[in-house]
Amino acid sequence: MVSALLALLATLGALTVTGLLIQRANKDRLLYLIAWSFTQVGLSLALLSMGVGFLAGFNGALFRLMELGAALLAPIWLALGMIELIARYVQVRFGAWLFAISYTVVAIVILLLDPLKGDLSKDLPKPGDTYDALPLLLIDGAHVVAVLALAACTGVTAWLASKQDQEAAELLIPIALVALAGVLVVSGSRGFLPAPLAVIALGGAAGLVWYGAMRTIPVFDEEGYDEYGDEYGDEPMTGYEEQGYPPARAEPVPAPTPSPDPRRGELRFPEPAPAEALRFPDSPAGPTAVDGVGAAAAAAGLGGGAVHEQAKPAGAAGLSGLAGACGQITVYTLLDGREDAFDRLATDLVKAALAVEPDTMIFACHEVVGGPTQRIFYQLFRDEAAFAAHRRQPHLQRFLAESRTHVLATNVIELRLGAAKVPLPAPEYPGR
Repeated sequence: MVSALLALLATLGALTVTGLLIQRANKDRLLYLIAWSFTQVGLSLALLSMGVGFLAGFNGALFRLMELGAALLAPIWLALGMIELIARYVQVRFGAWLFAISYTVVAIVILLLDPLKGDLSKDLPKPGDTYDALPLLLIDGAHVVAVLALAACTGVTAWLASKQDQEAAELLIPIALVALAGVLVVSGSRGFLPAPLAVIALGGAAGLVWYGAMRTIPVFDEEGYDEYGDEYGDEPMTGYEEQGYPPARAEPVPAPTPSPDPRRGELRFPEPAPAEALRFPDSPAGPTAVDGVGAAAAAAGLGGGAVHEQAKPAGAAGLSGLAGACGQITVYTLLDGREDAFDRLATDLVKAALAVEPDTMIFACHEVVGGPTQRIFYQLFRDEAAFAAHRRQPHLQRFLAESRTHVLATNVIELRLGAAKVPLPAPEYPGR
């Protein structure tokens, strides 16, 4: 009776977190969330079968459903989601999906059709006493692959985090939680634990998978995220307008398709925005939201807009004190056919930085002439504190999460400001 009660409570909890995870996966369309949703469904079915079996007695259908859910689907798709989350090469992710789908289909057919042996009762049946050699081999194979994949993913993430990889450092705790869930799944479905402990292990695994999945997604205030320019609608952004930043607008104008250009490899801006559209409303001299960079660029003929007489000195004054400036160049290699989706995310990111990051001096997304799948971000920050504040911004975290499925490879170059041409004043060097 105790095992039945625990199983029913665990089933209720597992169904709840499964529904929440499926809802989030349907909203965000992230493949690792979809894979972990299959894990949650498998655990819920297994716990439900255990609860009914403890009350009414196990039969062939309940036993097969329990094994399919906890011993097969849960570990395989848990490992698949982990690989999808951290793998940075599309070939690795594709191979993982191919293996998981094919292995699951073959194993389901065998586990459903293979004859059972022994008598079933209200006691928790053990796979070794009920299945023949082939189903047991498939279950063991699923567990071995899952454990190795989870251990390898956790180790790689920890190693990258030790190398100051920010993305890996942020994913380390969620990945550790999901890896612990994998250990609980394997131990709870092998038949080695007593019935109450097996139920607790599977229920705990469902909770850890859900919590770990939520930790991998940037946390946003669903009702108030427009303040950060998520939708860029016409509603005012409370708080930021009070500080003088303009609200972001709806749907950017897409960049025109570039004509063939013999200057392959050169950088270009997709479409320069009018300087007037980027102007701070309260600035007397009219510098843009990057504190004078846009005005100076317009003076040089890059912005496409007229410049007031005071624009040059105001821009230079706004960019004073940049001896401690730092920057970053990020080179993205995109998957074929994902350019438009990535560009929409990049445009939203630039708009959000324009609206809420006054100490981000330059934030530009370049296309590469002759390289349609390459995008280059150039970012310049007033100082290290501004750079650190930028990395904590919710709109950046959202961009990193949503752009992952469009990117084949990423290269990051950290910069410090050296000698610079107007509008960026060069820092003083000893002995000059």
